[in-house]
Amino acid sequence: SSLDSLKKDIRIMFKKLTPQEMQIYTTLYRLSEEGFIVDYSLLASKTSLTESSIRDYILKLTKKGIPIEKVKENNKKIILSIPKDFKKVAPLSIIVSLRNL
Repeated sequence: SSLDSLKKDIRIMFKKLTPQEMQIYTTLYRLSEEGFIVDYSLLASKTSLTESSIRDYILKLTKKGIPIEKVKENNKKIILSIPKDFKKVAPLSIIVSLRNL
């Protein structure tokens, strides 16, 4: 039952996202899975949005409780990633299928 509860929580969390927010999250997830070091500029180039827009979307996602790690590198560049623990519990395919229920 705790697994069902977790699935329900994930579904509710991701159902609240706009299509654009979901696109940003899935792009971030996929790039990190492919081994890229993801920052605002990489996400911007992959989504054809500005870095400023990406910053805004990342802020919106984190405010909605979506798990995204932000690490400052060399005191200026922000590296974005999905927490490893969350990836173990919720692969992207599961998130997408739960969102579509």
